[in-house]
Amino acid sequence: MAVIEKSLDVLVVEDETFTRNIVSEMISKLGHNCNSVTNVNDALIFINKSKPNLVITDLDLGEGPTGLDLINKIHKVHPEIDIVVLTAHRSPLLIDASFKQLPLNVKYVVKSEIDATNTFEEILRNAIGDKKSSMIRASKNDSEILISKTQAELLQLIAQGLSNQAIAEKRGTTLRAVEALVNRTYEALNLKVNDSRNLRVEAVKLWKSSKINVK
Repeated sequence: MAVIEKSLDVLVVEDETFTRNIVSEMISKLGHNCNSVTNVNDALIFINKSKPNLVITDLDLGEGPTGLDLINKIHKVHPEIDIVVLTAHRSPLLIDASFKQLPLNVKYVVKSEIDATNTFEEILRNAIGDKKSSMIRASKNDSEILISKTQAELLQLIAQGLSNQAIAEKRGTTLRAVEALVNRTYEALNLKVNDSRNLRVEAVKLWKSSKINVK
């Protein structure tokens, strides 16, 4: 495990205000210089200007480029910068169904796994040490929900606010086929028709949680 002998310059990329402030505060309390931005474009501007040692990014950054887009750009232009993915998603496939592999300088941490034994100090030490990519996944339990890559892609499109018709046009398929896929996805998520719940909203909530994994 690496020993951090001097303070790091860290950039946090997170669009959710509460999480961004908490992560930044915890890093600053460890004696490191921490800046934060909310999107990929601002992150790249900061990186090109200030060259931080470490970038900590979420995967889901709202509208626009994702954390995976940011990782790919950093890896190509600034391979010397270490990267930590800090996300609620168990798998990058929930953000990009075509995802293949993390670059070697990326550590993947699921937010629900940050605790007394896996602290931010530990995460930072691992990030600047071993150059092999690694993933700290949410612990498996009876409530884990497994879905296919196709269902993961569908959930991402639903989370973007697309209607079934818009999804059909984007995927180049029929509305009927999308409706069938949506229903199968609801079944996989154990969501049943209930007048008191909006199933699209419930599906997005699960997509944003750490309860879903991809087969």
